[in-house]
Amino acid sequence: MSMPTKHLLSIAFLLILLSTKLHGLTVSTAGCGTEKGCFRFPASCSTDCNFLVTYNVTSSNKVEFELSGKGDWAAVGFSDDPTMPNTDILMCVSNQALSGHYYASQQSRPPKTTPNPTAVTIVEQAVEGGMIKCRISRDINPSPPITNFKDLNSELVFLLGAIGSLSGNSIQQHGGSGSDRQATSSRINVTEASGSAAGISGININIIVHGTLMTIAWVLFAFVGLFTARYMRQVWEPTELFGVKAWFAVHRTLMTLTVLLTVTGIIVIFVHVKGWSVGAGPHPYLGIIVLVLALAQPIMAAFRPHPGEPRRNIFNWAHRIVGTTALILGVVTIYFGLDTVGLGSGMDKSGLYAVISFYIGEFIVFLFEVYLIISKRNREKRAVPVRDIQMEQPGHPTRASPEPEMPHKEAMIRTMMFVFVVLVGASVALTIILLIVLKP
Repeated sequence: MSMPTKHLLSIAFLLILLSTKLHGLTVSTAGCGTEKGCFRFPASCSTDCNFLVTYNVTSSNKVEFELSGKGDWAAVGFSDDPTMPNTDILMCVSNQALSGHYYASQQSRPPKTTPNPTAVTIVEQAVEGGMIKCRISRDINPSPPITNFKDLNSELVFLLGAIGSLSGNSIQQHGGSGSDRQATSSRINVTEASGSAAGISGININIIVHGTLMTIAWVLFAFVGLFTARYMRQVWEPTELFGVKAWFAVHRTLMTLTVLLTVTGIIVIFVHVKGWSVGAGPHPYLGIIVLVLALAQPIMAAFRPHPGEPRRNIFNWAHRIVGTTALILGVVTIYFGLDTVGLGSGMDKSGLYAVISFYIGEFIVFLFEVYLIISKRNREKRAVPVRDIQMEQPGHPTRASPEPEMPHKEAMIRTMMFVFVVLVGASVALTIILLIVLKP
């Protein structure tokens, strides 16, 4: 082989290596939602995104981020809210010396962490066609802990994405428009990125199970169960199921299912997040309160006084107050849960509307209670003591006639309200479940 030929082959080989180095890094939307998690804007982009970050767990304590953006730098931040202050940032810069970890303590250009934490590794970086691209590996939970470095294993975070330019070796602040910076509409867990964890929707299957169990428990079973005990006992009084009064059998069954589904749902989510959800707002705290109230109900019932005993009335009121409080807080907790997956506030308020619909149903039940109170008082006013002339003896008090049975009209209204409550609970529960399952 001649010398010129050898030189040509060497040059060709070097060009191939350079081409591989410059064009081998591909950041793609392929597999988003199944094989990896993705955040991009515009939201509908597939090949021409202003910004794209993908994330996938690569080992027990590593998550890999791939970033691309139109500009000299692209960054992804991890925050407790959709704003910049107190944000842990990974930044990819065309001047590779500037790439690495940053921390924004306020709404201004963040300083670079120096030296770059060992928990962050720039695996690969390239600039191509006005796009900055890089692959960054990050510890999920650094050991020992690093200041200003979020534990992604236990925290749900908002993802913040931004792109911008350089002036010399100085990073310039991004623009204020939605084409330069955006945040996710809800908190996410970046350790959920594997395809096996993805359910029918963009929400993790464990969260779907948790949300479904809690929604059925409180929006349907608890709602119907409380109404049955409060309003249907006189309507169903003569009827028995399995040797006990029908109203009590229905009430006990529904409330037992409520407790079982609540306990199961909390176990599912605790196993999923491996402990406590630090960044999930008030949702987990309210959830524990609801669990305590739910468990208190059967314990109180087990020690209830017998009918007619002096303390029975105290038990009745305590049982009613705890149950009603648990129902109200349960649905409020469901709303905050919907908010953590982007269905309660921000751009998508569909979960909020579903919860409002439920409370409209609750308000109608309250109006029904007012109607019953007024009806009872009117009946009492119309009731006149009847003297039994033949049986009345001197020294014996006049006896009032026994309270009349429930009017047929009121029994019909109570039955219609029972059907209404079942329909409201079932329709709102189904709506919330579909919102969770079908969320993109």
